Amino acid sequence: MSSTETLTSTAVLDPDLDSAPAFDAAPDTEPVHSSTTGTDTGSDQAGSNVEPPPNARAEYLSPKDLVIAENVRKQFDLTEHPKLLASIRERGVEDPVMVQRQPDGSNHVIDGQLRALGALEVDVEQVPAWVTDADPTISDNERRIRNTLTQMNLNDRRVPMTNADRVGAMALMLDLGASVTRVADGLQLKRPQVRKAATIGASPTAKSLVDAGTHTLDQLAVIADYEQLGDTDAVERLTDAPSYNFDFRAKKIAQDRHETRARLHAALLYAGFGFGVLTTEPSATEPEPQFLPTATLETETGEPVTEDLIRADAARWAVWVEVQENADLVDRDTGELVDPDTVDWDTRDDSTLEPANGLRHADTITHADRWTPSYYLLAEQLHGSGLRMRPLDIRDTDSGSGEQDSPEGVSAAERARQAAAADAAQRELARLERRRVRELNKQALAAGERREEFLVRLLKRAKPPVGAAAFVAESLVRYPDLLSSSGASHKARELLGVPGFGDELATTAATATAQRAQVITLGLVLAAFESMTDKTFWRPPYGRLPRYLTFLAEAGQQMKKPDEDEVWSLTDVERAAAGLLDYRDIDLDV
Repeated sequence: MSSTETLTSTAVLDPDLDSAPAFDAAPDTEPVHSSTTGTDTGSDQAGSNVEPPPNARAEYLSPKDLVIAENVRKQFDLTEHPKLLASIRERGVEDPVMVQRQPDGSNHVIDGQLRALGALEVDVEQVPAWVTDADPTISDNERRIRNTLTQMNLNDRRVPMTNADRVGAMALMLDLGASVTRVADGLQLKRPQVRKAATIGASPTAKSLVDAGTHTLDQLAVIADYEQLGDTDAVERLTDAPSYNFDFRAKKIAQDRHETRARLHAALLYAGFGFGVLTTEPSATEPEPQFLPTATLETETGEPVTEDLIRADAARWAVWVEVQENADLVDRDTGELVDPDTVDWDTRDDSTLEPANGLRHADTITHADRWTPSYYLLAEQLHGSGLRMRPLDIRDTDSGSGEQDSPEGVSAAERARQAAAADAAQRELARLERRRVRELNKQALAAGERREEFLVRLLKRAKPPVGAAAFVAESLVRYPDLLSSSGASHKARELLGVPGFGDELATTAATATAQRAQVITLGLVLAAFESMTDKTFWRPPYGRLPRYLTFLAEAGQQMKKPDEDEVWSLTDVERAAAGLLDYRDIDLDV
């Protein structure tokens, strides 16, 4: 039994301390020989320095009688190791394999897989073996866990296994019932590293990418999580994402999934009434539309289609719900709608103030999203619905009637067709614009999360980046009220990692070195700008944001490490906000 997969060199996938690899692996730089279990980096078949297990018996066994059972090393190809085969052909197997004899008498190779397969390949009659008997008192899963730990520890002393084999082995042990703590202790790893590696090992896609070095382990874990959920679209989008854009795309996908869950949750009410639920807004320009919006319909007596009429015949209709974020005021405890005129807004953020007579305290209310339904009649249900297509108002330039041609030679029927097409085009433009706003808002939210992660890294520096002093001075001169903007102080403490209120930040600044104090000052200014950005900042650039964003791009260039291929840079939605790109040219399907 052998594998046709190729043994590849392993590498540290992500040297960054913030996302350290779940395991260490050194490159395979030496030729492979038969002197150790599996493979070895020695130049001949010298001993592997592996002590025989207790109570082992020395025997010679035919390689034909050896069972290559479950083994953590799966990615290898004997043809890639001609010196191994040549050595065995010339001198036989000199280093004993480790064999566990099962209750049925079969001999399972625990250590020495490649030596046994090499001996079989070149027709060696016997191989030396240390033979122990399987413990009949332990369960099959416990035996497999012990064998897997033994194989991994022995292999780690020689040519490292591929990272794909390692994560697969960790996933196997957890699947067999081993605890994370046991595996972590057995392999001298931290428990989060084992969890992450096992998650990757359980994902065929993520596992296949481990040894390519194109993704960090954190990124592969994200891919693995989506694959476990069966989200093939997310897996494909993340697998194809360039490394510099992976984190942004992952955050955008997370925004997509959050919106989808919220939309389906809001639509449950309508599903309960018997409506079909649409997961995408129907296009208005389909040649043969499946869904007819209420704006294009009327009753047989020419009356508008009302919501009461729609609900009375819900089975013929489908609903698309669109969100208006923070459009409603609701009671913080009950969720009931609140009239804004009943709130004393002067009490906001001050629990000690009493609201004016007859009004309620501002801290008792909060904003909530409003989901608004749009109804669509299934086209196949038009017949028998008691509805008809609404005729469009067509100006008759001939002031004649009926089917008479206009002076321009265009029939009334053609003018009706053109009017219908123009009406559909207008509705489609409105739909596409709504989608653009929705998608760019999500991109802006994803970019904001990514940007704040960069700001935290930037503000951990002991000294400010080049150009920071000029940027701070320019910002304060242009915008004297900058640091007093709403939320600036809170955002500064958040980005600088200083808990509490202003006093703590002041104490931190007072005890800082001169250069670190400059970083804190920079943090105050950056936090003030960041507190002003929201998900709509991508709209035509104006005011304060363009200079802020271009400074971040300049700082990102300076933070590039020598061993990094990519630098932090602005996303398209941020480039639009900086005036470097027209927002209408942004790809919505990232």
